[in-house]
Amino acid sequence: MEDREWRKENGGSSPLIIHTECSKGWGGQEIRILEELRGMRQYGLSTALAAPKESQIFQRAETEGFAVWPVKFASNADISSFVSLLRLIGRLHPTVVNTHSSKDSWIAGCAARVMKVPLVIRTRHVSTPIGSTFSYRHFPHLILTTSAAIRENLMQQGLDGRKIIPVPTGIDLKRFRFSAENRHRIRKHFSLSEKDVLVGNICVLRSWKGLDFFIETATNMADHFKFILVGDGPQKERLQDKARQAGLEDRLFFTGHQENVERFFSALDIFFFTSYASEGVPQSLLQALSVGLPLVVCRTPSVLETLRSVEGFTSVEYGDLGAARQAMEQISETLRTNENRIIYARRSVLSRYELENMHRLILDIYQQNRVIFRQAPPQGSGWHRVMKRRPGFFPEWDGSPPAKKSRVSFNRF
Repeated sequence: MEDREWRKENGGSSPLIIHTECSKGWGGQEIRILEELRGMRQYGLSTALAAPKESQIFQRAETEGFAVWPVKFASNADISSFVSLLRLIGRLHPTVVNTHSSKDSWIAGCAARVMKVPLVIRTRHVSTPIGSTFSYRHFPHLILTTSAAIRENLMQQGLDGRKIIPVPTGIDLKRFRFSAENRHRIRKHFSLSEKDVLVGNICVLRSWKGLDFFIETATNMADHFKFILVGDGPQKERLQDKARQAGLEDRLFFTGHQENVERFFSALDIFFFTSYASEGVPQSLLQALSVGLPLVVCRTPSVLETLRSVEGFTSVEYGDLGAARQAMEQISETLRTNENRIIYARRSVLSRYELENMHRLILDIYQQNRVIFRQAPPQGSGWHRVMKRRPGFFPEWDGSPPAKKSRVSFNRF
């Protein structure tokens, strides 16, 4: 279908939000982008994605019926991709362009500014130091971060805090909940008895996930402690070799990539989060909390921020085998399923990290910058449900068109 035909069929002059992503892999960042696409579509906005055709997010978004456009994003200075985006933006006239990784933020951010897109957003998902502040200073009107700690990092590197807004990643509490059936099925598959204590981590197997510490801790625990790594990634073969050399073939399981990871959370007794860098708000940590698991975590600013209103977790320094062992032994003494702990943990997640809260905050940001309301939203679009649930959610909007060249407002934040 031609771009103009697609635009006409999807609301014509209604707001269009285009997300861009250069990554070809699949992890928490890509999951969040797809959740934003789903959420905005749920509330009646047109949403689309520009990404490499061979990327996983492109294929998944296309499968779910989103409009997708192939853009290579070969480098920060990929002229071919830049020209493609200029033409695409010129045909589609998006209201918002939201970039996510380095290459697409340089190319799409610049193209969106050249084409005078009303609101250009850069989302920063990780806490690693940035190499250059140029693309952050000159392209986006707003920078969204997945945690307050990432916002602080960007401010320390000289960026204006008035244009940086934390929008924590949300999770689907309906999906991530304890299931006795899943627990029985998974533990039976791995021949685990109820006396075995299953310690797990669910993540992409990358270097900064700290999984060497995970394996070293496994070698330091008694035999009834079993360990499981759910996920795939560039470090998988190296980690498997390390586990074999440590003699952990019968006590450490590698599952590879799993689509339905929620099943594995129910099988665990302890969630051992070993990341030592780069995290925003770790989705697997929230998912573990939602299931009611006790946590042992490595101390990083974003992780401690995520858990600041949570009781019943233990933090250790990365690499401290003695502290990790002590924490797990203490937790194992009072392990069995505790309904009160599950209820409390789910409430702590619901209060700050429920998926709909993330969607509402993003909608609020769009409204505060007056880029999405050019007419009253249609009945049944989803907007009326939000407005009914949260009186005053859009207190400044009276249905009238925004000023022609409205400025980005930071007063609320």
